[in-house]
Amino acid sequence: MRPLKLVSFLIPLALALAGCSDGESVATAGGDAPDSQGLSFETPEFEVPPGDSFECFYTDTYTDREIAVWAAEGLQGPGGHHILAYYTEQFREPQHHPCKDSEMVSWHQLAGSSGDDAGEPVIELKEGMAIRVPKGVQLVLQAHYINTTGAAYTVKDQVTLKLREPSEVSDYVNYFVTNDDTFEIPPQSKHTNVSYCTIEQDIDVVLSLGHLHESGKHFKFEILDDAGNVAKTVRDDAWAPLMTSHPNTDYYPRSAPLALTKGMKVRQTCTWENTTTDALLFPREMCIGFFYYAPGQGDLHCSMSKEP
Repeated sequence: MRPLKLVSFLIPLALALAGCSDGESVATAGGDAPDSQGLSFETPEFEVPPGDSFECFYTDTYTDREIAVWAAEGLQGPGGHHILAYYTEQFREPQHHPCKDSEMVSWHQLAGSSGDDAGEPVIELKEGMAIRVPKGVQLVLQAHYINTTGAAYTVKDQVTLKLREPSEVSDYVNYFVTNDDTFEIPPQSKHTNVSYCTIEQDIDVVLSLGHLHESGKHFKFEILDDAGNVAKTVRDDAWAPLMTSHPNTDYYPRSAPLALTKGMKVRQTCTWENTTTDALLFPREMCIGFFYYAPGQGDLHCSMSKEP
């Protein structure tokens, strides 16, 4: 196993070759530490088939100490939707292949980048917050592509995780997700799906965003009172295709977080317009509320229901 190593940053985006490569895994650091530290990867070339695809990469990078991630930047080829980094305790030899849901159950999401040429972070954690990556885990990547050309093509992705020194972290965070994957959007029609969940523990949210794909028209997330009326509208986003990779994101100061309390009912509403001749299902379309909370106590998923 090749452990993580820290070296000086000498050239822009010094890439650590990973996942079916002969390169050595490195982290790069420079500028005003700790916020300018980074751990960079370049995937081997891989084929993007027509339609939706997810390619999973097991890198040759294993952590020999705890690290703290606060954002990521990356680059993808045409049709790239995102490049995400995770860690896993279930080791595999460096390799890549089309992702399977069963293998990703044990993955822990860290950070990612949108798929366009700008390579912008999907999220950035502020006020010294970060996601903890423990010692002794393997770093893995997921590349999502939406290929509308009708023919396969070859790409190579890049991603850099931005790091803080653990001693400089103010709070570690984890994510809280409300994922409604039960919808079916009929061909040539508009469709709205409404789902509910009950918050199972008190959490202080420091970041929120909604996630739909290109057919999305509207995302709403509401907190309900005991009578089922709207007590607070958290998100009310008129959707546009660009928001698939550049979502509206709200940050809440650590001193004034969005408080979700145990027993609270929330409602999530997603609307799409399907202009294709086929029904759209998850994961070609999505309906997800994504939140980070602090202090983190593990990744949380709220069980969605059609009934309040």
